[in-house]
Amino acid sequence: MDARRIPQPQTYTAAELEHKAHDFLSEHVGKDLSVPVDVELILEKLPGVTLEIWPGLCARLGIEGMVARNPETGELFVYIDDDLADYRPNRYRFTVAAELAHLVIHRRQIDAVSTPEDFRELMAMQMGDQMERNAKRFAAAVLMPHSLVDRMARQMYPRLVQRVGFTNPEAVKKYLAAWLARQFEVSVETMSYRLREWPVRIMARIDEAMRNRFDQLG
Repeated sequence: MDARRIPQPQTYTAAELEHKAHDFLSEHVGKDLSVPVDVELILEKLPGVTLEIWPGLCARLGIEGMVARNPETGELFVYIDDDLADYRPNRYRFTVAAELAHLVIHRRQIDAVSTPEDFRELMAMQMGDQMERNAKRFAAAVLMPHSLVDRMARQMYPRLVQRVGFTNPEAVKKYLAAWLARQFEVSVETMSYRLREWPVRIMARIDEAMRNRFDQLG
């Protein structure tokens, strides 16, 4: 693949990616948005996009998911490794969301990809690192929308402090992350990261609330 014909990806701030994910969910899901977010259904409803499971994709190309365009028909294919689909549901969902992100925020680059080898080469380029970071941030915002995470954390926090008191914030944060991870069908690690980063920042809010012995999250 000739790197010179690949347009440079746009640089996004965290706020821009959060807003894009919010707008995307509003357009494609609207008031029907619920937990867990059905990212597979959302992707499959996009016009001209087909989701397929590829046996041995990771073994062959060293990637768990990819997007490619049929140069003759223009149809887009999202391929996910079968091991993820069969045995690793949380990682499967996040990988689907990340490939969806490429379709939404990196469409010009994806339009230049016509083979699996092209996609792998694109991701290996310097621009590929930036694209992957942006795709993962967008994916997190789609799978764990800020408003839903915030609302559910606020609802659960009073029950937790009532149970354990105000002396063990780490226990509260650990339980909350695990509970939310189950609701949103993501890994605990992924949810914990989401709870620490902007714009959610639930972990810092828990520390402050418990330090001040508040039974509600501000």
